[in-house]
Amino acid sequence: MIIEKLSDNKKLLNVINNLHSDPWPIFLSEDSIVKKYWHKVYEIYPEYQLVAKLDDEYVAVANSAPIYWDNNIDNLPSGFDEALKTIIEDNEKPNTLCGMAIIVSKNHLGKGISGKIVNSMKQLAKSLGFENLIIPVRPTLKSLYPTIPMENYINWKKGELPFDPWLRVHIRSGAEILKVANPSMKVVGSVADWQDWTGMYFGESAKYVIKGGLTFLNIDLENNLGEYIESNVWVLHKC
Repeated sequence: MIIEKLSDNKKLLNVINNLHSDPWPIFLSEDSIVKKYWHKVYEIYPEYQLVAKLDDEYVAVANSAPIYWDNNIDNLPSGFDEALKTIIEDNEKPNTLCGMAIIVSKNHLGKGISGKIVNSMKQLAKSLGFENLIIPVRPTLKSLYPTIPMENYINWKKGELPFDPWLRVHIRSGAEILKVANPSMKVVGSVADWQDWTGMYFGESAKYVIKGGLTFLNIDLENNLGEYIESNVWVLHKC
């Protein structure tokens, strides 16, 4: 397997778009911060994007960008959205690499690719002179347990390691779990929007479990509003 940067920006975008189409719930692409800023990561920081190629197929992508962090856990961005906004709007004197997304093609899961691309991201950080790689991780299996607070979920164990497989990958690669990233991502829309994004009908104001959601969706029929706010998990890799 080859992990590389792509100098051809158009090809890079095609690879990223193809791989990003797989794992995310549709509603996450409606996050207003993502819609406003995500494409700018590729435009401003193409050299921070890695792709993994197996034979003639691109099987994984790692998106990252530089950010300033003073090593104080309390001063981490609240989560993905704030980190992304900071990276694009207010990114003076960055000293840390922030991993924004790592995606492995569903046809190649369970082959050890995720750990290799995490390590490649660490190597990228080190090559750029950064001592820290921080990532707001979206735990893989949390969507199966939306009623469990993230603060509890990250303490679930499978042997000596975290229960969640994505968190296990990071711990095995030497990461430390710093804290819950909350709020991390926020999606707001009308009731009709949410019915379209989820394929569900909302007959009353309530909290709903939705496919792919890490927590509840709050529906308010009186105000024609659906609001979803999820937590992620800040992890730190020393480089």
